[in-house]
Amino acid sequence: MLCIRNGNVLGWKEGFKRKDILIEGKKITGLADRANAEGCECIDAEGLMVLPGFIDIHNHGAYGHEVMDGTYEALNGMSAFYASKGVTGFLATTSTADIESILKALANIKETMERGTSGAKLLGANVEGPFINPRFKGAHREELIIGPTAELVDAFLDASGGNIRLMTIAPEENGAMEIVKTYKDRITFSAGHSGISYGGAVASFENGISHITHLFNAMRGFHHREPGLLGAALDSEKVVAELICDGVHVHTAAIKMAVKLKGPEKIALITDSTMATGMPEEDFMFANNQRITVKNGEVRLKDGTLAGSVLTMDQAVRNMVNRFGVSLIDAARMASRTPAEAIGLGAEKGSIETGMDADLVLLDSNLAVRMTIVEGKVVYRA
Repeated sequence: MLCIRNGNVLGWKEGFKRKDILIEGKKITGLADRANAEGCECIDAEGLMVLPGFIDIHNHGAYGHEVMDGTYEALNGMSAFYASKGVTGFLATTSTADIESILKALANIKETMERGTSGAKLLGANVEGPFINPRFKGAHREELIIGPTAELVDAFLDASGGNIRLMTIAPEENGAMEIVKTYKDRITFSAGHSGISYGGAVASFENGISHITHLFNAMRGFHHREPGLLGAALDSEKVVAELICDGVHVHTAAIKMAVKLKGPEKIALITDSTMATGMPEEDFMFANNQRITVKNGEVRLKDGTLAGSVLTMDQAVRNMVNRFGVSLIDAARMASRTPAEAIGLGAEKGSIETGMDADLVLLDSNLAVRMTIVEGKVVYRA
């Protein structure tokens, strides 16, 4: 049993209040102004804020590792690094590649989930590509982009052990919406890397698309006579939109606009992190033998195309508060509760309440991570 004492604890209804948190095993068993901690190991959180742990649902790598390595060591190394940044759960995101490589990466995600990780918990897979529009490929390799089929989706699900929680798809591609309608009860589908029209996007939301891959990026720009996927996403109360708030991918004004229009309940902060995250700025060999260069906090291919980021979730929260004028409560919501709900885990994760998983991050007054607790276990101390 564990007791977190004297922390300023974030509750979604009441905001920050000084409370004690009782934890038994993996679960929060009580919150009180002054808890009876007899028989508990106590952690003094005096002067610290206690937030629900961050959940990063879109990331490709960190600290020299990437998902497409297809090894336990890669995912476990990522998990340890993410934990140091306040992340308690993450989806490992695959990239467009040959089918054999995707299947290998998905099988490794399944095996790693069964084995367990030393830091942040691996919650499942996010499949980004190969079912995307080649005209909006971003850093994905065009020659490996293919159309979606039931046979491939079944193969991906089988390899992952049914652990695909999120899948990007361009709704306008042949067969895409048939796939969404067929599998929407098993997978959360995200519209992205897409040039779909506004009307087509709205129709896709009605038929099973409930998520948007990195809003503003890899989609047609907003036009007042054809708002496209971007306009439909900003206008809809149905879909959750991912946001990369590193100050590189999306302009400050666009970030502020998105938050105003959709609110923290429909924005999920993501990192879209790469193997270069947490490493010195230099050249790296990215998935599928693509060389990326990291300079001034930007990750780009040789032709200048953005290829993910070096953003971390704690920095994303700090950016939202310090650079983009969002309250800490709203930023925390976008980093924990909203992504948990988006992938079907809102009943277990993303809130500090009795009965919820004991996933916590302790921050100091500078919003720096001092401790990360995953399902009742301290996995990082500053």
